[in-house]
Amino acid sequence: MKLNTKHLFFSLAIVFTGLFLAQTNAHAQAMKPWSWKKYKIKWKMPSNWNAKDKGGRSGKFTAAGGGVSFRLKPWRDASASAKQVAMRAYRGATSVQRKRIISQQYMTSKGGLKKYMILAEGWQKGKKVRIGIMGFINPKSPINLYCRFLWWASQDSKNNPISYRVAQSFSAM
Repeated sequence: MKLNTKHLFFSLAIVFTGLFLAQTNAHAQAMKPWSWKKYKIKWKMPSNWNAKDKGGRSGKFTAAGGGVSFRLKPWRDASASAKQVAMRAYRGATSVQRKRIISQQYMTSKGGLKKYMILAEGWQKGKKVRIGIMGFINPKSPINLYCRFLWWASQDSKNNPISYRVAQSFSAM
């Protein structure tokens, strides 16, 4: 059997070019800066995410886009650690059934903001979901916060990196 190296090389070049373009698109997504001055916190999220509630009457910031829903909410217990805030938010995620923690860790502090992240999975409306939860302790504010990202598990390869990028961007003001 004779291997046609020209066709093999061309096929591999097309595959690698496609992979490169897909990776570049995910990492090059335009990010828009946001801040919540009341709680002295700032972050960046994709410009195609639509902010639905910017901390008005509900007391929380919500946004959605690209298959991800996002919520940032104050946690009025300044004595809790970042891990305790994240764990309480995890237990409070009652819309996700049969959830389990996949990983958890402290993240690098930015501007003094202490961050603890939980990645979990479970079921919502009969579909498998991924949920990213972060607890924040801001030494510049007497109020802690948590954020929650939710996306369908079938879109994990697209939404996990984007959600993680948003999570890394959080900083104290």
